[in-house]
Amino acid sequence: MAVKTKKKNVADASTQRHLPFSQIRENIMIMKDGSARVIMKCSTINFLLKSSEEQDSIIISFQRFLNALDFPVQIMIRSTKLDIDGYLGNLKEKAVNQKNSLLQNQTYEYIEYLKKLVEVAQIMRKEFYIVIPFDSKEDVSVKDDSLLGPFKAFWASINSGNDVIKLRAQIKDFSNMKKGLVWRTNAVKTSLENIWIRATELSKMELVKLVTDYYNPSLENYASLNMEKNDYNIM
Repeated sequence: MAVKTKKKNVADASTQRHLPFSQIRENIMIMKDGSARVIMKCSTINFLLKSSEEQDSIIISFQRFLNALDFPVQIMIRSTKLDIDGYLGNLKEKAVNQKNSLLQNQTYEYIEYLKKLVEVAQIMRKEFYIVIPFDSKEDVSVKDDSLLGPFKAFWASINSGNDVIKLRAQIKDFSNMKKGLVWRTNAVKTSLENIWIRATELSKMELVKLVTDYYNPSLENYASLNMEKNDYNIM
C-alpha cells in the first residue's frame, strides 16, 4: 500500500512540474516566474441582432478599448459541451407530478427529444475570458526594499536561509501585484461596460474549477472540494 502511495505522489509531482502556475491565492493565480494573473469571465452580446449603427458603435468602442490598454491582456475562448442534466431533471420532476396523462407523456417525449438532440448535434457553448497579468518587476517600488531598511544585512547574517527576508519580500510582492491587478481589472471593466459587456473576476473556487476542467475534464466533481486554506498550492 505504501508503494502505491509513493508512486502516486511521484506521478503527481511529475504532472505539477509542467504546470505554469504554482498556487492560487485569494482570486489571484501566481505563476512560477513570480508574476500573477487575474481571470475575468465576460458576458456576451448578440452582435448579429444589432442594427448597423449599433454594430458600428460596438466595433468603434472595442477598438478604443484595445487602443487604451497600456498593458498586455489575453482573450481566451473556451468551448464546452452543453450540460442540460439539471434542466432534464426538473422536467422529469414536473412529469412525475403531472396529473394530466397527456401532458405527462408529452413531457417524457420532450425529454427524450432533447437527449437525442444534444447527443447527435453535439451542441457546444462558448465561454469568454480575459486574462490580466501583472509582474512585480513592473512596479519600481518593489525593487526598493525599504521595509527592511538597514537591518537587511543584519537579518541576512543571522538567518542562514534568509527566511525572514524572503517572507517579507513575498508578502510585499503579492501586495504590490494585487494593487496593480485591481487597478487593471477596474480599467478593463469600465472599458467593456461601454460595449455592454460585463466582466467579473473569477473567485478562487471558480479558478480551481476552470484549471481542473482545462487540464483534466474528467474530474467533474473536483471543484466541489472544501477549500478552507487561504492558498491552493500546486507545488
